[in-house]
Amino acid sequence: VARIGLWFEIILMQMLLRYAYDRDPRRSHIQYALTEIADECRHSIMFARMTERYGVPDYAPTGLTHELGRLFKTIGYGPAMFAGTLFVEEILDQLQREAMKDETVQPLTRAVNKIHVTEEARHVRYAREELIRIMPTVNGAQKQIGRYLTSRIAFVVARNLIHPDVYASVGLDPKVGKAAALANPHHRETLRWSARKLVPFLREQGLIGGPTEALWRKAHLV
Repeated sequence: VARIGLWFEIILMQMLLRYAYDRDPRRSHIQYALTEIADECRHSIMFARMTERYGVPDYAPTGLTHELGRLFKTIGYGPAMFAGTLFVEEILDQLQREAMKDETVQPLTRAVNKIHVTEEARHVRYAREELIRIMPTVNGAQKQIGRYLTSRIAFVVARNLIHPDVYASVGLDPKVGKAAALANPHHRETLRWSARKLVPFLREQGLIGGPTEALWRKAHLV
């Protein structure tokens, strides 16, 4: 989970830089975007050092997922940028909140999760406020593009929360392990639970609905 978070935070920093580049830096919400970039950089370092401390492999997204991230950070803008960001931040927030309260979880992981949850709260608020700010200004085509890109990032991230090599590290065939997880009712319910606060908000903003909702269902998020 930390590694998928680090992967997306690097994407987010690039999108926020592009967002701020075209806007008036005297405005408070643009200054906050710059503040968030600095926060996300520190979070990325924190996650990287934690995984280094554990001595585990680099469970980074590979292949197509890695390249899709490269594409999204280039074309993600407007509604999709903030909705996609909210998806990653809010579902990871839910998972990390549970982990930081669980005394069976390694203390370093609990501490890192607590720091991240505390600091991400203001990032979530910012992304929600920016999305509310820009949605009245988008046209029909932009809204449909936003729906598609948001559903795609939600699907990709949901399917990559557990790296295939994690299954191999405990002696399971990665394909068998992944298939079992996707078929597991508890796993599916956990995914829906993690997105339970975000989905109604994105519906209100018009970013879930129409044909692209099929991807949300396929990812077991609605």
